[in-house]
Amino acid sequence: MGARQSRVPYNQWDLNRLSQTTGLDPDQISEIHQEFKKAAGHDGQLSMKEFSKVYNRFPGAQRQDSRYMEAQIPRIFRTFDRDGTGKLSFDEFLSGVVMMNHDTPRRDRIDYLIKQNNSYGQQYGDGRIPYEYGQEVFQRLNDYYGLPPGMEQQCWQQVDVNNRGYVTQDELMEYITQQEAYNQRFQY
Repeated sequence: MGARQSRVPYNQWDLNRLSQTTGLDPDQISEIHQEFKKAAGHDGQLSMKEFSKVYNRFPGAQRQDSRYMEAQIPRIFRTFDRDGTGKLSFDEFLSGVVMMNHDTPRRDRIDYLIKQNNSYGQQYGDGRIPYEYGQEVFQRLNDYYGLPPGMEQQCWQQVDVNNRGYVTQDELMEYITQQEAYNQRFQY
């Protein structure tokens, strides 16, 4: 959700704020970062193979059947590889950790991901979600929840009923929480 170069890198995040938002304590976030760095190797990014090795450490992953989890890895990897490089940066990886942390309410997880990657809202200072970013949000949600591709335009038209070309963060969250498809507790 958003171009890699427009996001704030991990080393500039406020760990206490990140902890409040993600439901992970600062020590857990630091531990996840160290584990990521170890698995990522020299290039500092995770390939799908490297991702599959650390995937079982995600919150709640131990409770899942290992064969089911292995089948989900390509879908989950693709969902969080926002820039389509075939590699996950740490912020993309952490987005995956946050989204799959079912100990944090779903609305908070989605809200975090939208805010963390919304360079447009930061630019305008009002949390505005323009059409382009809205399409990215819906595409990632649809990927995460296993919905058919191509529904982004229809979703956008339903949330931007005034055809302004943007919506507020609150309008987007209200729409998402009312959609049955996004209310399922996805078992990753």
